[in-house]
Amino acid sequence: MGSIKGQRHNTYIQGRYAHLNPNDVVFTPDVLAKEIVSMFDIKGRILEPCKGEGAFLKYLPEGTMWCEIVDGRNFFDFTEQVDWIITNPPYSDFNRFLDHCFELAENIVLLVPVAKMFKSMGTIRKVFAYGNIVSIEWLPASRAGFPFGFPCGIFYIKRNYHGNTAMKPLNNSTQQVLWGNEVASDIEL
Repeated sequence: MGSIKGQRHNTYIQGRYAHLNPNDVVFTPDVLAKEIVSMFDIKGRILEPCKGEGAFLKYLPEGTMWCEIVDGRNFFDFTEQVDWIITNPPYSDFNRFLDHCFELAENIVLLVPVAKMFKSMGTIRKVFAYGNIVSIEWLPASRAGFPFGFPCGIFYIKRNYHGNTAMKPLNNSTQQVLWGNEVASDIEL
């Protein structure tokens, strides 16, 4: 995909998603969405609040609810309580997005740049007020097709969780599918 600035010239984004901030139109590779969904025992009421092209939705259980602003279903208008939220959220309005996730869900799985989650003490305090991060699996984002060079994390956040946070690189088999034989433990970040 190239740089985020290059997203402005992506003809696909200029069509269906032209009215959105190009920084928010970053699609999750199918193999990564499949891996993320398989990492968790997702049951109950589930929401994919940023459906995009449906990468996560195709691997989530039937009956999963979804929002997608270009389809007229704005996440910020969604008010039902859910057991799980799983998504690759928009980056430009991340704090507002995170606050709304905290209002709705018991378990939240977000694929975001690591810097977004740890960008300020205010964001970190919000996470601790909600519960805590159960786990972070990181990966070099540009190698997964995202248009930026810093690492991403698969953050699992749970309401009222007060245990330790596990942190490790994404499993090697998924990494190999994403970028060949070189895996994150071999990649200089």
